[in-house]
Amino acid sequence: YRPENKSLIIRVYNSGKGISETDLKTLFDRYRILGDLEGNNYTQTTSRNGLGLFICHSIVQSLHGTIEVKSEEGRFAEFIVRLPHLEAEEEEAEPENEEPETVPVLSSPIDETGLPGIVSPENKPCVLVVDDNKDIVWLIKESLSEAYTIVEAYSVEEAIRLMEKQTPALIITDIMMPEIDGMELISRVKSDKFTRHIPLIVVSARISEHDQAEGLDLGADAYLTKPFSAVVLRSVVNRLMTSKKELKDYYYSPESAYEQSGGQLIHQEDKEFMDAVTAIIRENLDKETLRLELIAEKMGMNTRSLYRRFKKISPLTPSDFIKDYRLNYAAQLLVTTNLSVQEIIYKVGISNRSYFYREFAAKYNQTPKEYRNKG
Repeated sequence: YRPENKSLIIRVYNSGKGISETDLKTLFDRYRILGDLEGNNYTQTTSRNGLGLFICHSIVQSLHGTIEVKSEEGRFAEFIVRLPHLEAEEEEAEPENEEPETVPVLSSPIDETGLPGIVSPENKPCVLVVDDNKDIVWLIKESLSEAYTIVEAYSVEEAIRLMEKQTPALIITDIMMPEIDGMELISRVKSDKFTRHIPLIVVSARISEHDQAEGLDLGADAYLTKPFSAVVLRSVVNRLMTSKKELKDYYYSPESAYEQSGGQLIHQEDKEFMDAVTAIIRENLDKETLRLELIAEKMGMNTRSLYRRFKKISPLTPSDFIKDYRLNYAAQLLVTTNLSVQEIIYKVGISNRSYFYREFAAKYNQTPKEYRNKG
């Protein structure tokens, strides 16, 4: 203590490894982690100093003090804390009107996926964080708690027990954990039809391309390496949650019943109908009896109903559609096989040679021989 300037000085000196000049710049940054990430096992995987320095720095700042670090790598590290004398301020005690503490709870409402989900009293989406390092869990919680309720699990077994009770909106998991590792958790989540829809993010010190590829191949939606950026983590979580909601909204919307086919937007039921018609044509292409009546019989419909349904979907009549399919297949055979033109005519179910040549020329503006040579 120095009475002349009313300040308290605390020095902590340690000989040994020291701290590199590069690490000194980010020593008090809670989003940076020191230490040999690959050399530590399980609980020591993330760092040797944890979040202690960040917390210490925050306390010193709140007391209007300063903290200084001197170090020479391979020799020593010294921390010097200077705290000014502060007058204690007395505050009038306010009457206590305590309300029950609000904590995340496990309940059983339906989340936005339509499945039971873990929610908080504030109705924030729930994120399940799985990591055996409590510092990392705390760090992720600090990064996301403003927009999400965080449920903590310190082992895969604990995470599985929580998920058996309720379904989270998103999962963040480490890989290296004792007994059951994160890869097994990813595999279990993504192979279960009741949980495979849950977005899953890996945050791990295993940074090799092989590890990242393995996690993504198992079904992880994103793979972040430690030390990670809280800004990037929030962005990834927000993107996955937004994509999840947009996908749910799409499948509950009328638009989901349509898809692109043949350059036009077509209703799924209509596409299934046309696919069935096309399959019958393909299977019976070499038959001269391939007409509207045969297709109607195969589909269990009368010819009038089939014709009306077909005309609502296609600009062609059923007869023109069959003819067009035959000519397209003939053109394909001309350039992909050595079959003679006569053999191709028989394969597409046309018995009249003159009719084939005339219709082929009308469609492609050239004879079959010219088409083959050009192809």
